[in-house]
Amino acid sequence: MNFNDYFNELKRRNVIKSAIAYLVVAWLVTQVLSIVLPAFGAPDYLLKWSLVLLAIGFPIWLSFAWVYEFTPEGLKKTIDVEPDQSISNKTGSRLNRLIITTLTLAIIVLLVDRFTRDDAQVVEFGDKSIAVMAFADMSPKQDHEYFSDGISEELLNLLAKIPELKVISRTSSFSYKGKDAKATEIGDELKVSHILEGSIRKAGDMIRVTAQLINTNDGAHVWSHTYDRKLDGIFKIQDEIAAEVGKELKLSLLDDPLKSRVVDSEAYNLYLQARHLINQNTKDAYIEAEAKVKASIALDATYAASWRLLAGIYDTGTYNFSIYEPKEGIPLGLEAIKKAIAIDPDSGYAYATLASLQELAWDFEASAKNMDKALDLLPNDGIILGTAANKTFGDLDKSVDYLKKAIELDPLVYVNYFNLGHAYYRLNRLDEAEKAFQTFGLYYPNWEIYHFMITRIRLAQNRNDEALEAIEKEKHEFFSLYGRNFVLYALNRTEEADALFEVFLEKYSATDPANIADLYAFRGNYEASFKWLNRAFEVKDPVLIEALTYPSFKPMYSDSRWSNLIDKIGLPADHGYPMN
Repeated sequence: MNFNDYFNELKRRNVIKSAIAYLVVAWLVTQVLSIVLPAFGAPDYLLKWSLVLLAIGFPIWLSFAWVYEFTPEGLKKTIDVEPDQSISNKTGSRLNRLIITTLTLAIIVLLVDRFTRDDAQVVEFGDKSIAVMAFADMSPKQDHEYFSDGISEELLNLLAKIPELKVISRTSSFSYKGKDAKATEIGDELKVSHILEGSIRKAGDMIRVTAQLINTNDGAHVWSHTYDRKLDGIFKIQDEIAAEVGKELKLSLLDDPLKSRVVDSEAYNLYLQARHLINQNTKDAYIEAEAKVKASIALDATYAASWRLLAGIYDTGTYNFSIYEPKEGIPLGLEAIKKAIAIDPDSGYAYATLASLQELAWDFEASAKNMDKALDLLPNDGIILGTAANKTFGDLDKSVDYLKKAIELDPLVYVNYFNLGHAYYRLNRLDEAEKAFQTFGLYYPNWEIYHFMITRIRLAQNRNDEALEAIEKEKHEFFSLYGRNFVLYALNRTEEADALFEVFLEKYSATDPANIADLYAFRGNYEASFKWLNRAFEVKDPVLIEALTYPSFKPMYSDSRWSNLIDKIGLPADHGYPMN
């Protein structure tokens, strides 16, 4: 049989149409599964194995189509069917209808998915998107990095006020600092059409700023300019650069031109130094930053950013570094952020800080209201969305929506991957949780608490030996001890687990009642767990609001004491905590 004869026989036996029909049906099945499985929280491997099975079935189907034929008497081998008895033409017509119908259904499925997606979809900005890179410090001694970084961030914040412009956060754009990355590469990774880069040279009270706007599609320079001014002219330079960017990108810069608030030059210098210290993210740096920003405010108390920075120092200094007792740090932070908002009532970041401090103060209704205000002002800001994801009061699906949108908008804010993994873990979507943490771990493999979270995932997957390996890598003192308590108990090393639990109780019973409740719940001692949950409520343990979403507490949902606890906390009416 030559090739033409073989090909004609394939057509006569409807093998080619059968192949097309199989591929079209498989495509439809894949589309449906890709939509349905995630909606029901199914693990990723179900979709993967479905694709494998469909691939395996393809050659089997082709062999079946070659060997067998449908006849009026039923299924027969093709070689046993006389030509005058064959109904292959009718079978071919049926296959044509099947192909057309399936393609129609597939298109309908795609359209339905396209137009019924949730609110986490990203606004398309087209060519109106920008990343402000860290300007280079070209000062004679190169000792003004704080100043060049600060001016870059101020430009970023100024441009972020333009509603129709997508501006990537400092975290993502500054991640290229010191790297020899091309504009086209940056544009591809950050999904922006332009980057703004430049340099600053400061000598005495004179400053030279060079700025250039670059198209990331081809790396071409769209605009560039050099400014030579006295130091007190830095705000005018910022305004002129923002205006030029807006002009080149054909943006309507609101009803009024964007203008920086003029500040005493020395006060501004101190403010930039304080913000540079904050980015070091250490306890000592926060203490020094507080002194710097207070000195800045003493020189000029009309600059909202200084008050906002001071409030953030009180917020993080209280919750993360224990620089202040909550009864001291929270009121001071609230006082500072309210002054910032009074000066600049349109700052989304200020309202986000206010919401954070109000949550620490257990003023949950006000916290939710001000977080919504921040989102209204900056609806497409990856940092704001990431912050909002941690303030959904038990609504973990909402957290996931916020974080997915934040990652789309600002893909290099890696803490959002960590928080996404944590949300997925608490939703028992373990494969997705592991994937998010693996992405985070590529960039921060030694981040404290990372190995603790991998430990919790391994325990939830009943991979207890691997959980032990993971927790042995955890360097954070609290989370190392906390995690080992879970692992040893899960491994039925009861005597060791009990001894370790006593150590944890001795060290942390006064400060971390919500975590102790978690350990008791994991052990199945729900009486003790309720006792410690109520103690956490009485002392207003800031961890309690998050801890109530931990999987260990699920068996307690049906107990009336659970709903009573939720009721008396005073959460917003639309909270997402499960009730019995």
